[in-house]
Amino acid sequence: MLKNKRIIKFILKFIFSFSLIIILLTYKTSITETLNILKGADPFWLLTSFLLHALGLLISALRWQILIKAQGDHARLSFLAKSYLVGAFFNNFLPSRIGGDVSRIHDGSRYSQTLLKSSAIILVERLSGIIILLVFASVASFFRISIAQEIPVVWISLLLGLLGLLLISIFFSPFADRLIKKIPDIKLLTKIKSKIFDFKIIILQYKDKKIALAKTLFWAFLLQINVILHFFLIGKALHLQIQFFDYFIFIPIVLLIQLIPITINGLGLREGSYIEIFEFYGVAPGSAFSFALIDVAFMLIIGLAGGIVYVTRK
Repeated sequence: MLKNKRIIKFILKFIFSFSLIIILLTYKTSITETLNILKGADPFWLLTSFLLHALGLLISALRWQILIKAQGDHARLSFLAKSYLVGAFFNNFLPSRIGGDVSRIHDGSRYSQTLLKSSAIILVERLSGIIILLVFASVASFFRISIAQEIPVVWISLLLGLLGLLLISIFFSPFADRLIKKIPDIKLLTKIKSKIFDFKIIILQYKDKKIALAKTLFWAFLLQINVILHFFLIGKALHLQIQFFDYFIFIPIVLLIQLIPITINGLGLREGSYIEIFEFYGVAPGSAFSFALIDVAFMLIIGLAGGIVYVTRK
């Protein structure tokens, strides 16, 4: 029964994703326009942008390794890098980026010995990246307030992101502990309560691992710089006249929007967001759609490499 529900959810999200794409290609741009724009892309900047994925993969693996080591475990950097590739493979077929995280949680449990501990590590890793993204978008928006005023999705996304962090903070507060303890001690609920408290204890241990957290945020900072540069070079390949600084505003916003688990790996949400945001810069919908399409193509290539790793590894 549960398996059937998952299949139905996947089908619905698949239909929703491609419905959005069809609507955009029908009312905003066209396949012909998109192909013509892609033909004029500069291959040098496209290749340079794509190669930054390798640097991002290394930084991501280092960040993950630091968090694992802070919990008293040790993991090979090469294994973690390959796990990221495998995660990219699953991201291409599952809602949001949840599939990749589930895959990495499973891989991480080889070293942490438990799925609960591995899940906690992945959550902290995720949060470090989201925090840096929100900082980038907030600071950049402050300096380019005119952009934020003209594009409401900027403020909406920032507020939703901050609200999410607030809710997470509340979850780890003593107030949440008191609420959880009030849950009736029924067999299943007692087990769930125990797992929740264990999960929180694992994460709160990082409060005493300040050096590890500082290193994690440092690598998260470098990773997001690398991500921004990656997208800037895609824009350069498409001859977009958008300042590098402005990418610090809208790229974090689009990445946060892609985390909404209603489509397959953000498909449709990504393209629609770029079209709306790029309109502020006078960029044609076809160019915005091409920008998003290149990103999708890169992720498919990385995912293919991850699929090969997944099939061939022992």
